[in-house]
Amino acid sequence: MSSLKFTLENIDKVIDRSFMASPEIDPKRTTLLVLDMQPMCNNPDGGLYIPSVGGAPSGQDVIKPVEKVLEQFRKAGSQVVFSQWGLRPDGLDKGICALKWPPLNPGTPESPASWGNPQTDSFSGNLQPREGEPTVRRSRFSAFQSTPLGEFMRENNSDTLVIAGISTANCVITTTIDAWNQNYKVVVIADGAAAVPSSHTLDVPEGYGQHWEFLRNIQMNYGDVITSDECFERLEASKSKYQKA
Repeated sequence: MSSLKFTLENIDKVIDRSFMASPEIDPKRTTLLVLDMQPMCNNPDGGLYIPSVGGAPSGQDVIKPVEKVLEQFRKAGSQVVFSQWGLRPDGLDKGICALKWPPLNPGTPESPASWGNPQTDSFSGNLQPREGEPTVRRSRFSAFQSTPLGEFMRENNSDTLVIAGISTANCVITTTIDAWNQNYKVVVIADGAAAVPSSHTLDVPEGYGQHWEFLRNIQMNYGDVITSDECFERLEASKSKYQKA
């Protein structure tokens, strides 16, 4: 059974979604960020593979929803940006990661998180950038940190950032906060996100764990947490509005 089932059936039971910032998504003023969909986290053999914890999606199961979201935003003519997270194999940018994740051997040639390793350098599933869809690479969690993502959005006149990808407790939340700090509206795809669990929280009740806590935080403070189907409905609502205008 897919690990997406709990999300799709229970999102309003575990996240208070009373207030929304983006009831419509104008594709012409939206940037879709395909965030760190790399085999390192999506492939069951990956060095940071994300299992399903507390009813959250697994790294493998988020691939299809993200592919569908990418397809819809391409059809709608939105700006698309891909992102990859990784570290230099010579250790020059390993930073605090080396202290917090020692089993991953950050900043070494053998680490699955090092550039040059297929787990880091490639994309999962059919998630391949097309011409005109740039990829930003970085060594820190936020996709805005030391990348031209903000410049891309400003040149596109985007006021909304849709995030489809991983990981909820690291790159999704930090990117969301940075977007919020720049006054962008943010939409996070709940069935297209997953969180690397800590080793002592693998056995938690459904609706709990890092993934859900960070989605609740995002919804309460920074943006909208919606399913991929709800995202498509918002795209259609925007289309209908401008057709009538």
